[in-house]
Amino acid sequence: MSSRQRAEATGNPAPTGSELAVMWRGKRFVLPSAEQFPLEALEAEEEGRHLAALRIILGDAQYRTWRSLAATAADAEDFSTKVMRELGRGNH
Repeated sequence: MSSRQRAEATGNPAPTGSELAVMWRGKRFVLPSAEQFPLEALEAEEEGRHLAALRIILGDAQYRTWRSLAATAADAEDFSTKVMRELGRGNH
């Protein structure tokens, strides 16, 4: 089952176009498709600046929301896992 099919089945339709959505701790985060990630985010990831990459991808407002919910490295890992699943790159 695709991410969009799962979203529709659970009543959380994914946005249309080139964006994806991830539900995490009751909040909806909209992400660009991997092909639309800013190069600055990819460079930050290559440099090992994972949270900087996440901030660039989410944008300031969504990052503040995410950061208000995330307090530990485990939280960041859990969110990352959900994002990768939505992008079709993680274990389903």
